Amino acid sequence: MDKFEALWAYQAEDMKADAIANAIKSSPIRLNLEKARDFILERQKQYKQIEDEIAGMADRKDVIAQAVSHSESQLSSLQQRFDANPPQTAEEIKSFLAEVSRCRDTIRQYEAEISRIVRETTGHEKLQRTVRMEAANAKKNFDQLKADYEAESKIKKEELEAQRARVRDLVPTVDPELLEEYNAIKRHISPPVSRLIHGQCSGCNTSLPSAVSSRIKGGTQVECETCGRIIIP
Repeated sequence: MDKFEALWAYQAEDMKADAIANAIKSSPIRLNLEKARDFILERQKQYKQIEDEIAGMADRKDVIAQAVSHSESQLSSLQQRFDANPPQTAEEIKSFLAEVSRCRDTIRQYEAEISRIVRETTGHEKLQRTVRMEAANAKKNFDQLKADYEAESKIKKEELEAQRARVRDLVPTVDPELLEEYNAIKRHISPPVSRLIHGQCSGCNTSLPSAVSSRIKGGTQVECETCGRIIIP
């Protein structure tokens, strides 16, 4: 067999192997499996974020509760001071009432913030339950997809290995230097070998000078200046 025909036959089987490998990678089940995995990871991240936010709100609520207790103690101290030593002048009464007002305003602000935190915490806990349920349902779907994909890929991988064995069997029939160049070109473009058809490279449809076409037809190894493929007659 002509060395270029041997290379062409090798490429045909090699491309079949690549097609099977690509079919495995682009399997709809695999794509759905990856999508389900990403969804679960996203929900786990969201769940942790909500958990951290709830913990932060709980800490803030505790701090505010302590501040409210402190303000109530201040208010109680003001009451005791009033009972023990009532203000005598209008200015003293005004100053005392302003102090009481500030203390009550502070307590109201803290209580309003606590109410807001309680509402937000309730909303976060509801969202957290939703996220947990979505993640659990996604995990069930993931497990089923994984089982389906493993069953599908087992058959495909056996088919791929059988095809790669056929490719390996053809290696001795191909000129070693040609095979080395084939593999080098394949790293950049596939398939690496094209035919000369009507004076053109069948890989990129570039028209070749008649002198180059003649060299190819005469058995000279030529690479396409446009796509880099080995062109054979």
